[in-house]
Amino acid sequence: MKTTQQLLKSIDPSFDVVVRPIPNARMDVVFISTIVDLTRVEERLLGPLTHIPRQRRGDVSDWLDNTLRLSDIKRVSNVDDAVKALFANYAVLCLQREYIIVGVQGLSRRQPQEPSTDIAIRGPRDGFTESIDTNVSLLRTRLKDPKLIFDKFIIGERTRTTVLLAYVRDLAHPDIVREATERIQRVKIDGLLENGVLEQWIEDNPWSPYPQIQSTERPDKTVAALLEGRIAILADGTPFVLLAPAVMVSFFQTTDDYSQRWWSGTVLRLIRIFALMVSIFAPSLYIALTMYNPELIPLTMVLQLAATREGIPLPIVMEALFMELMVELVREAGNRMPHQMGQSYAIVGGLVIGNIAVQAGIVSPMMVIAVALTALGAFAIPNYEAAFVTRMIRFPMLMATSLFGIIGTLGFALILCAHLSTLKSFGVPYLTPFSQMNVPDLKDTLVRPPVQVTTSRPATYWSPRSWLRRATYRTKRSKA
Repeated sequence: MKTTQQLLKSIDPSFDVVVRPIPNARMDVVFISTIVDLTRVEERLLGPLTHIPRQRRGDVSDWLDNTLRLSDIKRVSNVDDAVKALFANYAVLCLQREYIIVGVQGLSRRQPQEPSTDIAIRGPRDGFTESIDTNVSLLRTRLKDPKLIFDKFIIGERTRTTVLLAYVRDLAHPDIVREATERIQRVKIDGLLENGVLEQWIEDNPWSPYPQIQSTERPDKTVAALLEGRIAILADGTPFVLLAPAVMVSFFQTTDDYSQRWWSGTVLRLIRIFALMVSIFAPSLYIALTMYNPELIPLTMVLQLAATREGIPLPIVMEALFMELMVELVREAGNRMPHQMGQSYAIVGGLVIGNIAVQAGIVSPMMVIAVALTALGAFAIPNYEAAFVTRMIRFPMLMATSLFGIIGTLGFALILCAHLSTLKSFGVPYLTPFSQMNVPDLKDTLVRPPVQVTTSRPATYWSPRSWLRRATYRTKRSKA
């Protein structure tokens, strides 16, 4: 058949491209056997077509409506559209002058399981999977709102990955939705295998080490973000969903903060903030106080620290850098090793860094305590990307402290705060609500108040301010 020949000329020959002629119906059925449900093809497509009564063979619309009884059917006349549908898990019926695309998807997918990164003590146990259809169903099940919109994009010249922009029409700010749409449409790459690449394409400042878009594996967390007026970006083939805009406070909020009583959530949040401060400043302050300002430490503690450093060959700065690098090495090696060996390796690495290094006289016990507090503080941060940046910030701060003492520590902290104040996420200032002094939204930042107090949605993502219009205007000008 001519249409079949045109279709096969547009694709390279492969073992899994199957062509099944249906002589009685005067058509050919073309599908890729490795990406469709073969049982569904045989029972719901090939079986009915081969048993078409003689009086129905000439009426295409008749057998289309009464014989196949499939809902996902559409007609196209362009061979390019048929090729795209063929590689999107569809079967193509090649007629005399047109193509009929039939949905026969049904590959076995990973079932929703408990997320491995966003762990909650009290909350739902299902997480996103690599199937975008499954992820959409998880959101639809929780948010039964007809105003929940999914805008579809195809990213990747070769992979043609499906990307969905999800938002609630009357809750998301139109400027933010428009800005996200324009940024996604500007992405021009060969393949999109993970939405981490998409995140780097659409973020405001690609040179900043801090994440400006939040990622999660939890459907309940995504629905909560949609109800706040934020947008969610789903990509096929990855279990992570991007949430934007993202402010710095959102990286320290977890599901447990809201599933437990308000005082428990407040204590947990304060512990995370304290862990952030310890992770950033503990090694630097220890170096600054012991090297430059020992008069700020009680005399008994100074004598004790001097006694513990007796016989240590390395300077205190090199000692701190050595210990920090060893901790990062153990952490990275534990992540890359098989799960059966990771726990054993972590135990061995902890013994080597802690006990054996002290007994060998390479590091002091107080430095081991400082580095251990730093590592524990970073692990207490719920978001992986924010925790990783926090760990990396320690190294330049250690160098600044070694050169200028406590003045270098404070100076680097001021530079860091100045950088954070310049960041934006889809036009929203990164330090909101502190930088904009949005008093109503301050209630749910450092402290988690009772649910009766936080009945209104945050104005951070909705209030029409001039910074939203300026961000959109700059994007249009740069695009032109």
